[in-house]
Amino acid sequence: MLADLFRAANEILPGKPYRISVHRLSAQPGGDPRKWQRRTVIFMGDIHKRWPVADKDSARIHRILSLAPRTVLIGGAVFLLGDTGLAQGRAMAVHPNFSASAREEGLDCGDGSDLTTQNGCISTAISAFAALPVILELIAQDHGAFAAHALGTYLGLKQTQPNRHSRLSLGLLQKARGDRLIDNCLSLMQAHIEQPMKIGELARHQGVSTRKLQRRFLDLIGEGPLTIYRALRIERAQQLLVQTSLPLSEIILATGFGTHSNLARWVRKEYGVSPQTLRQQAFRGAA
Repeated sequence: MLADLFRAANEILPGKPYRISVHRLSAQPGGDPRKWQRRTVIFMGDIHKRWPVADKDSARIHRILSLAPRTVLIGGAVFLLGDTGLAQGRAMAVHPNFSASAREEGLDCGDGSDLTTQNGCISTAISAFAALPVILELIAQDHGAFAAHALGTYLGLKQTQPNRHSRLSLGLLQKARGDRLIDNCLSLMQAHIEQPMKIGELARHQGVSTRKLQRRFLDLIGEGPLTIYRALRIERAQQLLVQTSLPLSEIILATGFGTHSNLARWVRKEYGVSPQTLRQQAFRGAA
């Protein structure tokens, strides 16, 4: 689940900033222990059993917890702090299944109502689900609050309003640093894929001149609004081709391309294959 969140971040953030690896503690790769100084480490425990610590692993866990600039301990993994002598002075979020044991061992569970805690470079969460906001906060530290909110919206985790943006438009909005004019234009474009609006109409809806709208897109995104509008329509066509069995004629109408040759031209330019081949590849992959 959490790995999927980082993979989604790589989809919408420029440069695919996160490298993700999943390991068993017993199979941790060797090498320079200082590598942990450059990593965010997540200990993924569950809500049914505490994370057992073998004697041979204790020193390694202590080293990781001490060196990693950011660590998240989830579910039964919170006991690792006590087992390695690092629990002193740290309030923890402890799942109710573990609260009695944690208190007996002298761990600070507060009043038991916290779903997450953050103390210095170490965060805790009672479960993987509770940890999702913690991970979004880490992403906010790396890329800003807008990027984290956009990711939460993209995944349906953090929506104060209906999700209006596709993956492409979220990436564009991130590039534009959340600019309100571009945000509103992207929303209008996506609401009018079937019958595309003229750029002058988009500008009038926003109360600006066509020239100002063009310049804003060029300055912040590097492409004009017409190019971006077409890219959103190509994205919608790709989604309909690979996710539905709609006839090609209906997809042409639904994306405003008008003719088969026009749709085929732009799909081939973007994806390197014809619409029919794109669909065949998707269905073969799902078979």
